[in-house]
Amino acid sequence: MKNLILLISCLIFFSYSINAQEGFKTESLSWKKALSLPDSVAVGFGKGFAGHYAGVHQGTVILAGGANFPGKKPWEGGIKKYWDQISLIQTSEGKFNWKSLGKFALPKPMAYGSAVSSSKGLILIGGENEQGELSDVLQVSIGADRHSVDITALPSLPWPMANTSAVILDEVIYIAGAVNSHPEGIFLSLDLRSEQPSWRSLPTWPGPTRSHAALVVQSNGETAQIHLMGGRYKGEKPISEVFSDHYAFLPSKNSWVKKSPITLGDKVLPLSAFAADPLGSGHILLIGGVESEPFNSLEKIQNSLVEANTSPYQKDSLAAIQKSILSTHPGFSKTVLAYHTMTDTWTQLEDLEFPSPVQSSLVTIGKSALLISGEIAPGERSPVIYELNLVSNQSFGVLNYSILIGYLAILILIGIWVSRKQHDASDYFKAGGRVPWWAAGISVFGTQLSAITFMAIPAKTFATDWTLFFLLLTIIMISPIIIAWFLPFFRRLDLTTAYEYLEMRFNRTVRLIGSMVYVALQLGRLGIVLLLPSLALAVVTGIEVEVCILIMGVLSIFYTVLGGIEAVIWTDVVQVVILLGGAFISLIYLGFSVDLDWEQFQAMALDSGKMRIFDWSLDFSGTAIWVILFGGLASNLVQYGSDQTVIQRYLTTKDETTAAKGIRTGAWMALPSALIFFSIGTALYLFYKQHPEELSPIIPNTDSIFPWYIVTELPNGVSGLMIAAVFAAAMSSLDSSMNSVATVITTDFHPAFSRLIGRKIKALSFARATTIIIGTGGTALALWMANLGIPSLWDQFNMLIGLFAGGMGGIFLIGILSEKANAQGALIGFIGSAVVQVLIKYQTDLSIHLYALTGLASAMGITWMFSRFFPSPPPVNIKKLTLKSMIDQKNKETKPKESPIEA
Repeated sequence: MKNLILLISCLIFFSYSINAQEGFKTESLSWKKALSLPDSVAVGFGKGFAGHYAGVHQGTVILAGGANFPGKKPWEGGIKKYWDQISLIQTSEGKFNWKSLGKFALPKPMAYGSAVSSSKGLILIGGENEQGELSDVLQVSIGADRHSVDITALPSLPWPMANTSAVILDEVIYIAGAVNSHPEGIFLSLDLRSEQPSWRSLPTWPGPTRSHAALVVQSNGETAQIHLMGGRYKGEKPISEVFSDHYAFLPSKNSWVKKSPITLGDKVLPLSAFAADPLGSGHILLIGGVESEPFNSLEKIQNSLVEANTSPYQKDSLAAIQKSILSTHPGFSKTVLAYHTMTDTWTQLEDLEFPSPVQSSLVTIGKSALLISGEIAPGERSPVIYELNLVSNQSFGVLNYSILIGYLAILILIGIWVSRKQHDASDYFKAGGRVPWWAAGISVFGTQLSAITFMAIPAKTFATDWTLFFLLLTIIMISPIIIAWFLPFFRRLDLTTAYEYLEMRFNRTVRLIGSMVYVALQLGRLGIVLLLPSLALAVVTGIEVEVCILIMGVLSIFYTVLGGIEAVIWTDVVQVVILLGGAFISLIYLGFSVDLDWEQFQAMALDSGKMRIFDWSLDFSGTAIWVILFGGLASNLVQYGSDQTVIQRYLTTKDETTAAKGIRTGAWMALPSALIFFSIGTALYLFYKQHPEELSPIIPNTDSIFPWYIVTELPNGVSGLMIAAVFAAAMSSLDSSMNSVATVITTDFHPAFSRLIGRKIKALSFARATTIIIGTGGTALALWMANLGIPSLWDQFNMLIGLFAGGMGGIFLIGILSEKANAQGALIGFIGSAVVQVLIKYQTDLSIHLYALTGLASAMGITWMFSRFFPSPPPVNIKKLTLKSMIDQKNKETKPKESPIEA
């Protein structure tokens, strides 16, 4: 222990003597000219537009309507023209091109409305033309033949509205704006999923009425919110008021929350008519915009020009001033701002290097965004469409790579060393009972403590609070039941896999179904635990996602094939040491990085709500304490009571007593690890709250927050060790799943396979071949999933386990507890539980943390009920296969023998 403390102290001291990552720049906004509007379409088309409608349908950018001055400037007598033209932009091999489909037009000229991209097409909402404001709502979609454009009318707005803002969330359109006949702002929704959609009024934001604002959907780390920012409004006032305030609408609660105003440095920045779009895991990008000046000055001049008491001389003088301001207008704000939803902070990014457009559109397509046309000065439009990409300039460094490579080499050497002891399938699957209890316990802990914990728990805490804390501790509460109820079956029945018990207790069909479900779940798990760290590592190191997946997948396959379960356990021990040690060092470094004393730290964490640990509400759709406790207990009962990945560790120790010690060790390690990882999440929040400029919009998902801190803030060498910990977290789960799946397939299917091909294959050779196939399949699945864009993989992992593993856990438990349960009931119970789980997922708002409980309970209940409807003779040895018999046997073993005199 003294040596460990000395080592950690040296590492911390060493970290302060090394500079952080040299040459690091959080991100670079990379702009390039993608296209220009062609003059060939119509006279004046190539001058560009303001107030146009733009969005994406079927991978094609649709540009419609808009307004410009094709002739003279407005102060020279020019007349604004409203357009009805529809144009299409397609991408091919990273380049954007105009797609010519002939002349397609809107039913009427339109501009200055809002647009949203739905699954059925681009939806144009309101606007104006020469006749005034419009209430039209149109859907413009690419035809099924890809060579035509279809236009469909949707329900009109309740009032004509222009200069609105709109977004779409889960196929529900939300629109914010102003109507002169209403003193309050207008906030409406239209549910496109409804058979007869109609506009519905919603509560308005708790601030002034406005138009020319931005409406953007972005996640706060827990749920999607709709952000309303800036804007302006004139109404009956002589000049417009430009706003800087900012609100977020929560659709689930149908209410608004005030957020921090638009800020540039230390000053609040009133802004309107800017382009905005969500970016990365929690940022909103704001580009350009109209500030109060010289906008308000021009309004004052215009008011004086139309006043009756203004003399001709004054009008001439004012007109000259107006013309001078318009002619020498400096253009609009070139400032690019980023707002982060979770820390509620603003950051200034790199200014635009070209004239900034207002009344423009920022459209995301693929990994790029297009800033389309817009007004760059009064009466002047830009014909240019710019492409925006975020580029990371991060370099991982030679020292960090050396540490990472050294760690991976150690894992390979362990596999080679252990392989010398592998003589048969029993060694490969049970390690000959040679594994010490403490190593088995650490391995159980390491298997459950994957990259999902290392990265996603700090990310969840960073985004939310500590309400999930007790979810990790429920294993401590359930471990006595595991030791008393489950461990004896798997040790005393001399099983190799958990599913052998299902055949003894029910029949072979139930066993094979259990095996196949387990194999399918583990393949999915392999994909997730490979993908999660790879996504983060790709961002922070610059290595491609696919390369990261291949490195971890191939190396895990290599040492697992060589050394079997013994190599898995000993590499797990190394990996847990690196994982927890690295996390602890990161926490200490974070503590020094946050510029707060302990009292300030506590106050800031408490005021932000980040330290909330108990939610006493009766809401079973969130993270109330009841949800966490019941769901966590059920989930751990399922995993520790029926998951071969964990159960196999019970079988590698010499006896039942040492196996019980291993379970207790793994369970109690959850407490310090939970404290470390949840504390890291809170410290990350406070650090980035103080230093929002260090939190890059390039981060693709919240799960990458911790690795981003590791690479960008920790010193060289230390960050290499931490990234090795990320690899450790992933690979400790990978190797376990591969070996356990190989165990199940070899034990349950190897004899049948040998009979099928007509010759006997050695079990050890079959096991190693199976490990390679499973590892390759999991790696391939991760490569496929890399392009799916799952927002929170920890949630997806919990949902996967809860939806399908809970039912199998219920079959195990009812078989152990009840002598009445039979094979027919078990089969119906498993199928019925799957149906119940699907209904719960798609028909209720029940929290994903309760899926394991509902799966467990429904499987047990349905099995017990149908076993009574379809009675059948129990197994001959039923007394040895239920809890009562095991307890009786244990009591008999521990009962003192009678003395001869007493006898």
